[in-house]
Amino acid sequence: MNLKEIHVPVLLKEVLHYLNLKQGNIIFDGTLGGAGHTIEIIKAIAPTGKVIGVDLHCQTISTAASKLKDFSENIVLVNDNFANIKKILKRINIKSIDGMLLDLGLSSFLIEKSKRGFSYLKNEKLDMRFGNGDYISAFDVVNEYSEGKLTEIFQKYGEERWSKSIAKNIVNHRKTGDIKTTGELVEIIKDSIPQKFKYDRRGHPAKRIFQAIRMEVNKELDNLKMAIEDGFKMLKSGGRMVIISYHSLEDRMVKSSFLEYEGRCTCPPDFPVCRCGREKRAEIITKKVVRPGFEEISSNPRSKNARLRVLEKL
Repeated sequence: MNLKEIHVPVLLKEVLHYLNLKQGNIIFDGTLGGAGHTIEIIKAIAPTGKVIGVDLHCQTISTAASKLKDFSENIVLVNDNFANIKKILKRINIKSIDGMLLDLGLSSFLIEKSKRGFSYLKNEKLDMRFGNGDYISAFDVVNEYSEGKLTEIFQKYGEERWSKSIAKNIVNHRKTGDIKTTGELVEIIKDSIPQKFKYDRRGHPAKRIFQAIRMEVNKELDNLKMAIEDGFKMLKSGGRMVIISYHSLEDRMVKSSFLEYEGRCTCPPDFPVCRCGREKRAEIITKKVVRPGFEEISSNPRSKNARLRVLEKL
């Protein structure tokens, strides 16, 4: 199975529509992945437009380069974190952009082919790093964090009901040796959830814990916040930011940030005069979150949790 076979871009028609693409646009695609969105964006902004395609995983960049060889005049590939958008654009001498896309879903390639332990359905080494930098790995989190710290990230990033029990059992298991694989971790998680609740929930018992560890390893919410803030600064007037998130923590941050840029007052309703001082700097284009339809979910089940929001800079 190659990358082309396993990658299906989510909400593709909606992304192309909401980016409001025109010939000659410069678009920042901060989550290149399998380049499904990227290729269609290039077609819409050709012949003079350009996409800056960014991904942390070097093999993804390499594979995408091969896939995009016919569009070499319209693509700049960058192996970096999308949170570094200001530095990336400065490095390639681009002062502003017409649009920005972030698809925050875990790419099919990372799940299926990276062998970094992103899937609770595979028995692989605990890693979960998107890139190859000097970041902590899932192995470090699972084997070195205290019981209290594990409980905290399981609750914060996974919203896991049985966080304390799972953290306690992880620490107890470490007394007999390191936890090295996803398979070992999954069994500990399963054993930590009372039998009557184990499968009376949405998804796999380990889903929330794997999400929490991955988010901690890659500092996902911190990077998202930085990308939104710096990306907004780099947008031209009339430029749009399109973000697809897949769980409530990401979506809340995107929604909150967009409301702030739109200047929504946060003062209590009984205040006679606004004191928060928020200034309207943008317009939220999607008054309600956009989700995939039944047909897309049927053909691509991984899209079912996707939530798209769009902001236009004034």
